[in-house]
Amino acid sequence: MSSEVTFGSLSGLEFRVLASELSAALKDSYLSNIYSMGENQLFRMRKPGGEELSMVLSPKFGAWLTEVPARAETTEFTTALRASLLRTKLVSVSQYDLDRVLFVALAGKDGEFKLVLEMMPPGNLVVLGAGEKVLLTLRELRSEKRRLISGIAYTPPPQGKTSPDSITRDTLSEALSREKTLGKALGRGLSLPRKYVDEVLARAGKTQDDPAKLGGLELERVLAAIREIIAGLANPQPCTVRSGDRVEFMSIRPKSGEVLESSPTLSPLLDKAFSGLLIGEEPVGEALVDDRRAKAYQATIEKLESEKADLAARSKRLRELAGEVRRSPDAARAIELLVSSDLARGLSAKLRTDKVASITSAVFDEAKRLEGKSDEAEAALEDLRGKLEKASRKAPRGPRAVSLERKKKEWFEKFRWFYTTQGRLAIGGRDAQSNSTLIKRHMDKEDTVYHADLFGSPFFVLKGGSAQTEGETREVGKATVAFSSAWKTGLGAADAYWVAPDQVAAAGPSGEYLAHGSFAIKGKKNFVTKIAVEVSVGIDDQGRIVSGPEESIMRVAKAHVTMIPHREKSSDTAKKVVHELRSMAGQSVSLGVDDVLRMLPAGGGKIVRRRLDKRA
Repeated sequence: MSSEVTFGSLSGLEFRVLASELSAALKDSYLSNIYSMGENQLFRMRKPGGEELSMVLSPKFGAWLTEVPARAETTEFTTALRASLLRTKLVSVSQYDLDRVLFVALAGKDGEFKLVLEMMPPGNLVVLGAGEKVLLTLRELRSEKRRLISGIAYTPPPQGKTSPDSITRDTLSEALSREKTLGKALGRGLSLPRKYVDEVLARAGKTQDDPAKLGGLELERVLAAIREIIAGLANPQPCTVRSGDRVEFMSIRPKSGEVLESSPTLSPLLDKAFSGLLIGEEPVGEALVDDRRAKAYQATIEKLESEKADLAARSKRLRELAGEVRRSPDAARAIELLVSSDLARGLSAKLRTDKVASITSAVFDEAKRLEGKSDEAEAALEDLRGKLEKASRKAPRGPRAVSLERKKKEWFEKFRWFYTTQGRLAIGGRDAQSNSTLIKRHMDKEDTVYHADLFGSPFFVLKGGSAQTEGETREVGKATVAFSSAWKTGLGAADAYWVAPDQVAAAGPSGEYLAHGSFAIKGKKNFVTKIAVEVSVGIDDQGRIVSGPEESIMRVAKAHVTMIPHREKSSDTAKKVVHELRSMAGQSVSLGVDDVLRMLPAGGGKIVRRRLDKRA
């Protein structure tokens, strides 16, 4: 369809189909992140098997599952949504009284919630807590008909027309008695939009201008047509239909009108029509002053980073000069070295000594002074980065919108994985079940199998490992010990070993029980010893979070950090990693704490190295 096409809005009948569609697709998935696209919200949902789906809730356009890459941002409202709803599980999606209102039921450790989408103008998103009291709302309402503010019980939008769900012969007769023409009577008396009124009339053999006064048989035909359309929502046939100069969405295949496109579900049709329009929506509650402040912070940061780099370079050169001065045969030669240096020429005029050792010490002191100034610059940078992040959350984000592309996951991404420096795929188990699946389904005879030499270790399989290099054995060994119990116990180093696939047995020696996910190893083990327990986490060129040994991660990641075990909450570690990677890679990447947490070993960590590939 052309981008010039004008689309009609969704009706309550489409909302009925969407409620069923979204509930079936997302049931038992949990909410991993939320992003804004103006007033519209993009909900990242993760299913139990690891599959990710994205749901749009738009007060203007409706709700659907999106496949189209979107530019997303974060507003204050989104931040508030995250605080209430992240990591809750989706229980169901339902509709209120065939109206354009969806209830998304969620459950989490803090209780049960309902996220309400209202599409009637001006449109709204509302979060309900215990007792269906309003916790958060995009727009507060304070009118005679309805109040929608935090702390009070939620009331749905008032409905002034008869719902087709509850239509009877009597209610239909009453609606017809109030108007002269049949079209006006159905449009004004029932909650049916014009597109469905036309369909009712076509099925009943009537027109818009026919008299509203109907005989018994004619009345039954109109009633039957309405009930037939409502019953059709149980087995919908979504499509788009040309109606004059507009394209309308319908939940059933009409018997009148030109059908343009059909789909098993509504989401692809809505995604195609509306996803490109979402970014054009104005964000709520943004302040231009925060945008200017963010730009000022960024400019200051760039200046300070340049000064810090200059201080570090000068300090390094002074230390090298101090080494030369120390080797001078006498004070005169030492002073000559200072005079010939652009860094220490001024220092020579201040010296009142004829001892080489004293001159050397003065040069070292100057190097230390510059290093102190470099440390002060770093402290100022940390403060400014925090302020920049805070201001950026509040500032209008259109130009800085984050690219959120939903990529198809590779089969191995449900395991731990990385590519070695030789380009071979290494896959590791996450738990007993995935250990078992990995060995039984994905181990081939040309592979090698790794395990840490301690209790509580994943299996790692190196695909094509029969041709592995010595460097690869250390890389896969490092990943194996990092994701083993060595991390949680805080070991600095551990050993691992590798074997051929035919040495891995599902059954132990006679009479020996093997726990689920465990396997017996027969024959000689090839040990890789004294492996440092550390792991690197970064972002690859596809925008994926990757983790593994630093040698392999630095080849594919535009930014990464390296960690060792540390006693702190793993969620706190994940937050620090997110902050570091964002600081290095900028606002052009999409990072969620849950996404990073999934790639870390079980337990907290301490960042010991940071690296940004400036060529990326």
